[in-house]
Amino acid sequence: MKESDFDYVGVLDSKYILKLKLWDGVSSSVYKSFDNFSKVEYAIKVFDDTSSFERERSINEIISKSQKPFFVKYISSSSGYLDIGETHESKKYIIFEFYPKGDLFELINVNTKGLQEQNCKVMAYKILLAIQALHKMGICHLDIKPDNILIFGDNFEIKIGDFGVSSSIYRNNKKVLQSGDVGTYGYKAPEINEGKDFDGEKADVFSFGVLLFVLLIGIKPFLTAEIFYHGRKVKQLYRYIVTNSDYYWKIMGLTGLSLEFKKLFIRMVAYDPNERPTIEEILDDDWFKEITNLKEEEFKKYEEKLIIELKEREDMIKKEKS
Repeated sequence: MKESDFDYVGVLDSKYILKLKLWDGVSSSVYKSFDNFSKVEYAIKVFDDTSSFERERSINEIISKSQKPFFVKYISSSSGYLDIGETHESKKYIIFEFYPKGDLFELINVNTKGLQEQNCKVMAYKILLAIQALHKMGICHLDIKPDNILIFGDNFEIKIGDFGVSSSIYRNNKKVLQSGDVGTYGYKAPEINEGKDFDGEKADVFSFGVLLFVLLIGIKPFLTAEIFYHGRKVKQLYRYIVTNSDYYWKIMGLTGLSLEFKKLFIRMVAYDPNERPTIEEILDDDWFKEITNLKEEEFKKYEEKLIIELKEREDMIKKEKS
């Protein structure tokens, strides 16, 4: 979306100038905004639904207290009047730090080509550490996808954002199953598509598996993980993973992929959630060992190569928008 200095959406709480709508969802919208007094830029999420606001605020407060660097910074939450055109109505809202570099989806989609494999491992490793930290806080994200991996700074650091459908893994210190149709088409685990109660951590592993495929190859591995419709099988590529993974790779026509990656991917998107690896098992997988076994100084050299590739992609985006 191209932005000009004259873009203007409205005013929130007589203080925040809403300059550009970044995202529009079922019960909320996110705006690029700035404080009319301090001129500091923010991303402000405005809610239509009070229950959605309360749940997301609660999750963000837990994450904020952890002070982990893996997540978009939560600034504050409040309510105020939203003025857009003729509309003047009270809204709940949450203020986050602004992410001027956009999200991972934009960087991958710029040429629909995946990252170089070594660089992909570095990026995926960073995302895995963020998901691991989130799970250790007792929260499952439930909407892991490139759009929710936001980019910050000259070194292209990543942070996870959008906890709109996230949930607590535990209740009264006991692990509970999740319910509801949550997540994004193409990234949702099959048990969610089938309306079953599900393990939130295992659902996040499935979504990460799809995300990893997109990072490496540049396209989604299948349209949906749904394999039944009105009692009949539908011809989606995911069903070939369930029945014959070798045939899946043949249909996709992908060459040059390592056997280690193929094995890891198939495990992460297994139909049976109990067959999916934990985050710790993924980090210990043969495909990742090139990265996880590095010393700090060696890892920084790998990071530098990733930054170079991401910078090239950022320049392509700027050129397209100019």
